Amino acid sequence: DVKYYVEPAYEKHARAIFGNTPEMMEFFSKKLNYKYPWAKYSSVVVRDYVSGAMENTSATIFMEALQKTKRELLDKNWDNIIAHELFHHWFGDLVTCESWANLPLNESFATYAEYLWEEYKKGTSHAEYTRQGDMEQYLDESERKKEPLIRYNYNVPDDMFDSHSYAKGGCVLHMLRKYVGDEAFFEALSLYLKNNEFKTAEIHHLRLAFEEVTGEDLNWFFNQWFMSPGHPVLKITSKYEEGAVKVSTEQIQDTVYMPVYKLPLKVSIWHKGKKEIYPIEINRAKQQFEFNLESQPDLVIID
Repeated sequence: DVKYYVEPAYEKHARAIFGNTPEMMEFFSKKLNYKYPWAKYSSVVVRDYVSGAMENTSATIFMEALQKTKRELLDKNWDNIIAHELFHHWFGDLVTCESWANLPLNESFATYAEYLWEEYKKGTSHAEYTRQGDMEQYLDESERKKEPLIRYNYNVPDDMFDSHSYAKGGCVLHMLRKYVGDEAFFEALSLYLKNNEFKTAEIHHLRLAFEEVTGEDLNWFFNQWFMSPGHPVLKITSKYEEGAVKVSTEQIQDTVYMPVYKLPLKVSIWHKGKKEIYPIEINRAKQQFEFNLESQPDLVIID
């Protein structure tokens, strides 16, 4: 059963508000190769709720702002929060973080579910716009604090519910997906769920699932992105001389507090109307990369 509970005035709009829920359930079940694990799902709107929404196994409560008419829904729907809470039924309820310190195992995944749904339903460009907003949200918070995603030094559990656990964590998962590729990424998520179903897990259970699928030691990725605070800040310059494009990189973040990052990136060079892409790996504080070229390039970009 899939049910929607709204106030009487919105009864005729309930399916417009929540109507994508069954499709989301099917989409996530197939993406994760793990069928929705509970016997039912209810979406319940309540008044004066302290937060936007909260999943409880098989029933999610939502703030009253979700109640909109079909006309109002033309401007703004709430699919992002609906997808977020639904995804918790795998990441949070089926597999529960073993401590508040590991909260990103819940919230980073639920945040990334918003990206996955938008990518599927509206296309990559729309999803990327949302991800850019997540990145900016984290960077804004990082002006005030920089904490590891997995942290044991919080004062109260509420400290964990911040833009690190949500926004940054979602962006980190996207980086992991782009590094290992879609096939390995979703196979590893499925393995993580199956290995830890109806149990608690910590971040290293996730790492081990990815290592089993990829056959690669991923300690470097998890250590710098999940276990360390902050983020890389790069100063990049490029010049053409002596028949080569010379790209210089410098990591200028405070490396007393933050790591020197390993960053597998790509350099794109446009030359005479053609683009060539060169993979590089930044792994030191200062580096220079050279690419032979017969004449001045039109454009050089590091992504």
